[in-house]
Amino acid sequence: MKRVTIALVAGVLALPLAAGPAEAHDHGPRAHDDHLRTRAGRTLTADVLGNDRGTAVVRHTAAAHGSVDIAADGTLRYTPEPGFTGRDSFTYTVSDAVKLYPTHLPPLATIGGVRITGGAYGSALTPVPGRKDEFYGLTDRGPNVGAPDGGKIEPLPQFTPAIGKFRLRDGKAVLEQVIPLRAADGTPYNGQVSPLADTGEKIVDLNGNVLPESANGYDSEGLVAPKDGTFWVSDEYGPFITHFGRDGRAIERLSPFDGSLPAELKYRVPNKGMEGLALTPDGRTLVGAMQSALQQPDLTKKPGNVTTLRIVTVDLRTRATHEYLYLLDDPATTSTAVSEITALSATRFLVDERDGKPEPGADKKLFEIDLTGATDVGPQAAGYDAGKGGVLVGGKSIDAYVGKDTTADATKDLAAAGITPVRKKLFLDVGALVTGLDPSGGFFGHDKVEGVATTDGGRTVVLSNDNDNDFGVDGITNAAPPYALHPKTLPDGRQDDGEYLAVDTTKLPAATSTATVTIDVR
Repeated sequence: MKRVTIALVAGVLALPLAAGPAEAHDHGPRAHDDHLRTRAGRTLTADVLGNDRGTAVVRHTAAAHGSVDIAADGTLRYTPEPGFTGRDSFTYTVSDAVKLYPTHLPPLATIGGVRITGGAYGSALTPVPGRKDEFYGLTDRGPNVGAPDGGKIEPLPQFTPAIGKFRLRDGKAVLEQVIPLRAADGTPYNGQVSPLADTGEKIVDLNGNVLPESANGYDSEGLVAPKDGTFWVSDEYGPFITHFGRDGRAIERLSPFDGSLPAELKYRVPNKGMEGLALTPDGRTLVGAMQSALQQPDLTKKPGNVTTLRIVTVDLRTRATHEYLYLLDDPATTSTAVSEITALSATRFLVDERDGKPEPGADKKLFEIDLTGATDVGPQAAGYDAGKGGVLVGGKSIDAYVGKDTTADATKDLAAAGITPVRKKLFLDVGALVTGLDPSGGFFGHDKVEGVATTDGGRTVVLSNDNDNDFGVDGITNAAPPYALHPKTLPDGRQDDGEYLAVDTTKLPAATSTATVTIDVR
C-alpha cells in the first residue's frame, strides 16, 4: 500500500492525493503514480522515490506548464508557469541497479561569475579499510584549462592536491575529512610542473604570468589506502608513486629516475602518466597502470594511437618490480585510455578504459584482467635495455614494434615475439549502462570516469567522475589575459561537479519502471 505523506515547504502543500497501481510482483524496480497539488506561483517540493521500489530516479520528462527538477534521490521541485492554474503532469523512471551520490560541496572560488566547483575528488577512489560505505577520493593537480598557445592556465595556483574521505549515505556523498598532500617538511604540494620530471608544459595564471616549476609539483591520479592508515598516490608527472602518512606528509617516493620503478616509464606522454593504482587484497603489492603507450625515442607515431600500455607491480616487502602489457581496444579509432585499476585478487583486476566524451554514446568500459600467464617485460626480462625503452623486439621498443597495429594484429605480432599481454574480458559497459538509463545523457553522463572501487569483490562497483583538470570549467572565452573562464556543463545544463555512482552488478541488465506525476495547481 502506498504511504501517504504531507510535506509543507515554504508554505507550499505537497499532498499525494492518490496512490498508483498495486505492486504486481515482489522483485525489480516499481514506480508508482503520484497525484500532488500546490498553489499557483509557488514551488512544490516532494519525495517521489520514497514509496517506490527503486534506488535512483534516472530520467524524467518535462511538464507542459511548469519547470521540473528531480534529483536521483527522488527530491522533486516543481514550479508552475506564472499565472497557470489547472492540471499538469510528467513522468519519471526509476531503477534498482544504480544509486547516485552527489557531493554538493561549496565552490572553491567564483571568478568572473563562474564557479570553480569543489567536488572534484574523482581522480581516484578507494575504500576506507574495513568500511562498506566510506571511501577516499582524490583530486588531481587542480583546476586548469587550455591556453591559446597550447599551454595550461591555472586559475588557482595555490591549490593543494588532497585526499577527501566521503561517507555515502541517504543519496549524498558527505565529505568528512580533507587530507592535503604535503612534502615531508610540511610544505603543501601544488599543481606546478616538477623539475624532477619536466613535461614541457608552460603553465600561467589568469593574468598570463608564468608559474615557475616547483619541487612540490604533483599531478595526483591514483590512490590506495593500506590498513595501516597511510596512503600511496601515483602521479602523471614522473610518473611517481609517493607514500604519504595519515597526515598527508610524504614518507618516501618510487621513481623511474632512481630504479625503484622501471626506467622506461619516464617516457610517459605528458599528462598521461601513472593514471591508476591498486593494492592487492593482502596488502603486499602495488599495481600501477599507465594511461597510454610510452613516447619512446624510436616511436614517431602518435603514442595515443598505440595499443600497448604498461602495468607495473611493486612488491612492498622486497621492492621487486614486474611489468606487463595491457592492450587498449583500438585507441586509434576509439580514443580510449586507461584511468583506473582496482584489485579483485592478487592477480585479477578491474581496468577502467574510457574515452573523454560525454554521454550519450561514449566509450567507457570496465575490463576484468588477469596477470596470470602474462609475460614480464620488466627489468628482469631478456632483451631489456632501460636506455632504449625497456624490452626490445627486433631492436625496437615494444611500442615502436607494435606501431600502428590494430589490437588484433598487435596480439599476433607480440605472440610471434614470445610476448603474451594480460588477459582481458568485458566486465561492465558503463557507457551503455548510463545511456540506456537516460538516452539524453543526463544520468551520470560525465566525459570522464576515473575512479573505480569495490568492497565486495566486484558485486558492487562504485565509480567517480572526474572533472579532471576542469573543476567545473572547460576553457576560456577570450584569447588574451586576463582570461575569463567558461563553465563546463552537462547535457541537462547543470554545471559539472563531483558525484559517485554505485552499480549493483547482480541487477544487470538494469531494469526500469516509469510512473506519472499529476499536479493540480490551484
